[in-house]
Amino acid sequence: MPKRILIVGAGGIGLKHIRAFNGVEPRPKLFAIDPRTESLERAAELGAETLHAGWDSLDLSQFDGVVICAPAPLHVPMAARCLREDIPVLSEKPLSHAWDGVEDLIELSEAPGAPPSGVAYVRRYHPVHRRAAELIASGELGEMLVCRVNAGQPFTTYRPDYREIYYARRDMGGGCLLDCASHYIDLVQSYLGPIGELNGIARHLALEGVEVEDAVALSFDFSRNGALGTMNINQFQPPNEGILEFAGEGGFLRIIEPEFRRQVFRKGSTDWENVDTEQADYLEAMRRQAQAFVDAIDGGPALLTSIRDAAHTLRLCLKLLDARGSGALE
Repeated sequence: MPKRILIVGAGGIGLKHIRAFNGVEPRPKLFAIDPRTESLERAAELGAETLHAGWDSLDLSQFDGVVICAPAPLHVPMAARCLREDIPVLSEKPLSHAWDGVEDLIELSEAPGAPPSGVAYVRRYHPVHRRAAELIASGELGEMLVCRVNAGQPFTTYRPDYREIYYARRDMGGGCLLDCASHYIDLVQSYLGPIGELNGIARHLALEGVEVEDAVALSFDFSRNGALGTMNINQFQPPNEGILEFAGEGGFLRIIEPEFRRQVFRKGSTDWENVDTEQADYLEAMRRQAQAFVDAIDGGPALLTSIRDAAHTLRLCLKLLDARGSGALE
């Protein structure tokens, strides 16, 4: 019998999850809830059965798993309800906009017999990042000691409604740090382990009509070996591009998005080596994430970003925001 998956929130990211689950084998039966009629209509067009019950009155026991695509302030209480009712849950990122309830959620997720749970930092599922992380872990390039991330995009092109959505409000999880940079903060930890200390600047520089930060400049280190990292993210540059670089004595690894190319420069070499990698786009990474969730429900491997992992990323971000005056930004 196909899995019954509930999508909570049929906005832009919820519809992407529906498309992703439509590519899972065996294909699950999808359901969607959303207070907006137009959102439910779009979900129905993609094959989801739309429900008009509210979250609080919904009987979760009729589903095999729940995907939370509601605004960030609802992620923790919704995920906690799922775990208390023994329902597997995948929450969108960031885990929250604040720390309230996070420690209790971690405890629920790690209790004996707890159902599968995780947070949808989808880049971890892209085959380029999976294979590159395995290359670093193998030691073939030596120990990586420096990490650099430079990324940006013309956010207004992709979300022309950015002034009216969650992004414009810090208390809804908006701003570059939680909405965009946390993707890369999570990702580099999948390569080199937990970040120890993170410092930096989060500032509004360009996007009109909002006050939340649209650029961040971060520095950090990794707990395992003291490796150093820097990260510069903005949401107004013309090209949509992300470059991740890892340097060690034995070699240098570079990943370029959104082409998802991988290059290596080995010690003793005189030129770059283009490494063949399975081709996949962002939507394919989402499909693999959806497949991983269904597999986890069936007793397969744990999801790649756990509640604890996402909580650590959230703590790093909140510490930086709070250091600027209880979240106040320039």
